[in-house]
Amino acid sequence: MKVLLIYPPFCTPASPPYSITNLYSYLKPNSNSEIEVMDLNLEFHKLKFPEFQKYYQEGDFEDYDEMTSKFRTVSKETFSGNNKKVLANEKPEFFDEILKKIKDSKPDVVAFSVVYSSQAFYTYALLKELKDYKTVIGGPSANMKLIKAADEVLCNEKELLNYLDDDEIITKEEISLDFSIYKEEYFTPEPVIPIKTSTTCYYKGCAYCSHFSSCEYEEYPLKLIKKTIENSKQKYFFIIDEMIPTPRLLEIAKMIKPLNVFWTCQLKPIKNLTYEVLKELYDSGLTQIMWGLESGCDRILKLMRKGTNKSDIQEVLQNSHKAGIKNIAYIIFGFPTETKEEFIETINFLKENNEFLDLLSPSIFGLHEGTIIEKNPARFGITKIIKEERTILEPKISYEVSEGLTNDQARRLRQAYKNTLNKINKYPKTMNFFREHMFVKN
Repeated sequence: MKVLLIYPPFCTPASPPYSITNLYSYLKPNSNSEIEVMDLNLEFHKLKFPEFQKYYQEGDFEDYDEMTSKFRTVSKETFSGNNKKVLANEKPEFFDEILKKIKDSKPDVVAFSVVYSSQAFYTYALLKELKDYKTVIGGPSANMKLIKAADEVLCNEKELLNYLDDDEIITKEEISLDFSIYKEEYFTPEPVIPIKTSTTCYYKGCAYCSHFSSCEYEEYPLKLIKKTIENSKQKYFFIIDEMIPTPRLLEIAKMIKPLNVFWTCQLKPIKNLTYEVLKELYDSGLTQIMWGLESGCDRILKLMRKGTNKSDIQEVLQNSHKAGIKNIAYIIFGFPTETKEEFIETINFLKENNEFLDLLSPSIFGLHEGTIIEKNPARFGITKIIKEERTILEPKISYEVSEGLTNDQARRLRQAYKNTLNKINKYPKTMNFFREHMFVKN
């Protein structure tokens, strides 16, 4: 049996996909089937935007903000236009070429990994055309519309293995990932390899997050992470864990340091990330951190259940900057019950810590199903949750509040303070679209 693992359009073509690499690396030594991967998201972008691929791979970046603003505009129009075609039962762009590529592989099973909701439309169009093949769907954005269009929905690599092989198999649990299956064609000057060191977030406390779901937190053996890094023969690595405990961070740093590579990760600014700890991380090759800062108001941070406060955040940002690490700060404006005064308090906090911040990533709060807020709306001043059905995507969720800013008010305030926020950035604000570019240009 031949199995084709597919990563569908559309998302940023910045690095090899973790999901199908993980599936491939697990299935290859354990399954009796022939396994192949196909990053169709990259294939689409190569066909549609060859001039941008060339620009980003050359890495000159002299007119980066202008070029990336243009790329964001044309790619957004492309994605939206193609999604509308799918909704109208028309073929999206390059559909025949991509479908031919799939069929030429002569697979028995076509398995789609749908990580982002933006990938749902093209996936749906392909599923409808692949009725002569066994189709499998999985991933965090595999919604009910896609599940109904596929033959099977599976949660993880172990379920896929059981689906493919009826015979009893003794699995090799300790598997390192094989990124050598990809050509270096991504839209970056250097390949940035995504790595996970655990199954999910160990904290599982943020009121607005549903990523961790019901999955148990489990750490992967560091010897396998090391083997993945060594076998890739690459220089840049993005540890994509939701959160990493400080003791584990130090273990990772100790493992990585002799390998002479560079890495980045996502962290929460908590007090035990002292200067000494951050300097040790920097000395191991950690050059950039994406901080879940979220707010500069203690009341909002407490309501979010972040487990942080302004004083500790400020100290951690200072320590990180002093250690030589570049700081990217995620900010959520318009959290339920946030007032205009608290919005401005966050703005002032960012201004006061301007020296220690390199790039801001501000967003407007969005309510998601399965979160603590969605399950307990009254605690967060939400009086009504509205779910609007959509053709392919899951229902769109909006809400009404009894106090604080509405989404629209928060959005208008963010626009009013746009220049203030942009002045804090030491890198082009458009690097929020391609954070890998900031990483490799450090």
